Amino acid sequence: KGRFTVSTAPFLHSENSTPWMMYQVIGTLVPVLLVSYYFFGLSAILISATAVISCGFTEWLFNSKPQKLKSLFDGSAIITGILLALTLPPGFPLWMVFLGGMVAIGMGKVIWGGLGQNVFNPALLGRAFLQAAFPTAITTWSPPDGRYFGLRGTNLAPPFFQGNNVDAVTTATPLSKMKFDLVPTDVLDLLFGNTSGSLGETCGILLIIAGVYLIARKI
Repeated sequence: KGRFTVSTAPFLHSENSTPWMMYQVIGTLVPVLLVSYYFFGLSAILISATAVISCGFTEWLFNSKPQKLKSLFDGSAIITGILLALTLPPGFPLWMVFLGGMVAIGMGKVIWGGLGQNVFNPALLGRAFLQAAFPTAITTWSPPDGRYFGLRGTNLAPPFFQGNNVDAVTTATPLSKMKFDLVPTDVLDLLFGNTSGSLGETCGILLIIAGVYLIARKI
């Protein structure tokens, strides 16, 4: 006698699973992270690692036992952490980054029911919280200066302290230069990232290439 397995729909599954798509996006973000390190040094790595650890920790903390590992390894918390980090300035204090990661996952994802249920982008919700809570720190920029192992701004400021930036390493973004000083930024600098700004926004040409790749893969 043959045996039959009875199960519910769907019976046809796409090869493009949620984790597969998540890790495709992570793959496109790796070059962006490397470029941010090239321009902003160790600060870019520390901020990115802190954001990813914070998002993963919060994901693990607020999920029930069967879901803890599943939600950790589907890649969504990693993406949220990386995207949050790429929206922050190089000199941003790490304790603020960790707090932003907790808000991104806790208030931007978990309370809505988890992956796919959220009404706001978790990374941008975390960024909006940091913008409201720490407006000075999040609008203080450091220029690319070739110090691969140097820290920027107040990365290591203790919790609940913002620290003092050194005036010599603080500069305006291309947008503020144009708005307040009517000074344009060279187009090549905008395309290739030789400007001050958030970790992931300076190299326009790389972001365009990453976007085209994701569109081509229908992601």
